[in-house]
Amino acid sequence: MISRIAALIPETCAQALHLNPWNRRMRLILQIDNQTVSGMIRHMPAVFFATGHMVKHLLAVLALACLFSAPVSGAFLPAAGPADIPAAVEINPGAVRLGSTDLFITAIIELPAPLSPDAGKIDVSRVRLLIRENEIPAETENFSLGDRNGNGVPDLTVRFDSQAVQAHLFAGKEELIVQGVVAGSADVRFRGSDSIRVRSIGKKKRLTLLQTSDLHHHASGYGPFLDYTPLDTTDKDEVLGGFSRLAAVIDRVRKEQAAVSVPVVLVDSGDFLMGTAYDLTAYNPLALQFFQAAGYDAVTLGDHEFDWSPSGLALLLANAREEGFMVPVLATNMFTDGERGTRDDGLQMLTADGAVVDKHMIRLPEGLNIGLIGLMGPEAGSRAKAASPVTFDYDPDFIQGVVDDLRNNENADLIIALSHGGIRPDGSGNDAYLAGSVAGIDIIASGHYHTTTHEAFVKGPANTLVFSPGEYGKWLSRLDITYDESLGRIVDYAFTLIPINDTLEGDPHIQALVENHHKSMNRLISRLGAGIESPVSSTDISLARAPLKETGIGNLIADAFRWAATHASSGSGRPCDVGIAANGTIRGDLFPGRLGIITLSDVYNILPLGLSPGTSRLPPGIPLISVYATAADIYAICETGLTIAPSLEPDYYLNFSGVRIDYDPSHASGLQGVKTVYLCPAQDPFCLSEGTPLDRSDKTRLYRVAVDLHTLQMIQTLHERLAPYGFPLTLRNASGEPVHPADYLNYCVDASPDPGLQEMKGWTALWKFLAAMFPAGGEGIPAGLYGRDGMALGRVRCMQ
Repeated sequence: MISRIAALIPETCAQALHLNPWNRRMRLILQIDNQTVSGMIRHMPAVFFATGHMVKHLLAVLALACLFSAPVSGAFLPAAGPADIPAAVEINPGAVRLGSTDLFITAIIELPAPLSPDAGKIDVSRVRLLIRENEIPAETENFSLGDRNGNGVPDLTVRFDSQAVQAHLFAGKEELIVQGVVAGSADVRFRGSDSIRVRSIGKKKRLTLLQTSDLHHHASGYGPFLDYTPLDTTDKDEVLGGFSRLAAVIDRVRKEQAAVSVPVVLVDSGDFLMGTAYDLTAYNPLALQFFQAAGYDAVTLGDHEFDWSPSGLALLLANAREEGFMVPVLATNMFTDGERGTRDDGLQMLTADGAVVDKHMIRLPEGLNIGLIGLMGPEAGSRAKAASPVTFDYDPDFIQGVVDDLRNNENADLIIALSHGGIRPDGSGNDAYLAGSVAGIDIIASGHYHTTTHEAFVKGPANTLVFSPGEYGKWLSRLDITYDESLGRIVDYAFTLIPINDTLEGDPHIQALVENHHKSMNRLISRLGAGIESPVSSTDISLARAPLKETGIGNLIADAFRWAATHASSGSGRPCDVGIAANGTIRGDLFPGRLGIITLSDVYNILPLGLSPGTSRLPPGIPLISVYATAADIYAICETGLTIAPSLEPDYYLNFSGVRIDYDPSHASGLQGVKTVYLCPAQDPFCLSEGTPLDRSDKTRLYRVAVDLHTLQMIQTLHERLAPYGFPLTLRNASGEPVHPADYLNYCVDASPDPGLQEMKGWTALWKFLAAMFPAGGEGIPAGLYGRDGMALGRVRCMQ
């Protein structure tokens, strides 16, 4: 059985490589997360190998580990490990001038006792000089033994190619690491370092790059809507970000740099739409007006721009252009189908008109030529479910061709990629792979992962600088670089994250631009009987998301889905038994702020994503779906939400209403962690009762389930991966037949008895639930229910 499992691993990893085409084909090493797999095997019950279906369950977990995790990594030298011994290293010369014609840089290596006499046993062919992720091998000739410092301890002097070393150095202080092996019956690794001073004497040009990303239309910042006061710095509001504050900081940096003759380039790396009630400004998107007013030099598209569909996105861009939006929209690896009468015709027209471009040149008066490209990363592209028939080319060879064209035919000195690919806090991610797969990209202004990088990572053989400002405009990335004309590269840089908060006085003109839209936004939703500033509820507690655990806000939203499906005026009258909401659906938190008031805008911002595929009418939002499941189906979905999610990413974690779950993590490796699921009665909206155990073997009785479309699509994705291994995830219609993904919209919850379908959105379900249970003017959301250790928590009970 173990051999059967092993035989499947290469196949699944090959699929994983296909899913990550950012990486050059076979130049990277496939890796499975050994810690995850060994942990699975270590905790695997003995009975696991006794039954065939349990083996299928392990195969499912292993397949998902390969298919959804980052499956590839560069051939980097390993970091220092427990077997390394510290060596004394002296690098000469101690000062290096970039561009010098020196042939060699030497390293004197002295081993500690008791290995100090063994310097002659160092295998010179395995000695490496490490500069970040780059390695330079030692010359295997002309090394020598001696005692250079006269302390009676032998040392070894090795040489490294000076030009190869210089290619990876920046001006200032650099730490160089020397690593190698002392040969013997048992090889011993050593590692040591020394610092040198680096300077550049060529003609230099300076540049400041400012970047936003993943703004998600947070024009009024991230925090309670009524608390945002960008023109008042005395009230200490805790809202972060906001277009007005961003504009003020951008203007300040421009003026400061103009005073010292340093040009400033301003860019955005995508996902500027879909996230707040300001998505109601589709008639002339506020985010695009902000980009124009703030003087952005270029922006690129993220996956959430395609939530509007290609035709909807084209309409938004066209509306903005009619109102004066002229910022280049970079979409280097986006391709339309070239056919008439399809959903991407509008984008084809915008491309033909030069509004959407594959590359852009900025020729600065100071003489620096900058080539810009805009990329959709493979992971982000896979999430753009509504993008068809638009496709994205992630092939590094294709991207390399565009970079080479800018270098060779447009005389670009610098190449900056606005990439919606992603960089993680540890420096890994799609954009790290991009830096290692495409030569000649100097800077990657990264987005998509919502990562706030507190440093610029240096990646790949070309010393590509990669960074990200995080989400919602809470920070502004600033990169100051020095470009050496004679070397043709960046020789010095400084990266800063500028916090955007109440200490900054906002730009009054931009704030007026934002507030001018409030009346028109309210007109668009007037039929709902409320405006964006309307109080819905109140809170004196914070309800915040967490990656992979039960939370008050997750349970609150699942409860809202279940309650809203039950009380929809057009419903069947049958109570809803289960509510499900994935973490990936939840995009915001609830904070009390100074006033404690939860407005309709605050509610919308929690569940803002998407435009229903079934209608282009406003307001946007993901529809709520009503389907059915057997007890066996519910057990499988609970197992997926609790066991599979930690192996993938936090977005897949499922929040439940209507059920309580006994969970044993020691059996999770066999997808048997869920021991018992208890069904709470319909008249218990907060799941406070113990509930009745569901019979796992019952495959006939049906239970009604409320789930948003986004979560339903995530469950379907997991079903497609797990079903071949004997672990299907099935949701059904009222007759018990599996629902096909193409038919999901036939099961939307109708919010009104009026003729036709008025989709119940996820955010309207939450709004109605809060207004009914914890209305404005009342005591608000009780801490005793959804706060820390509240009674509405503890639905997942760990049995260890």
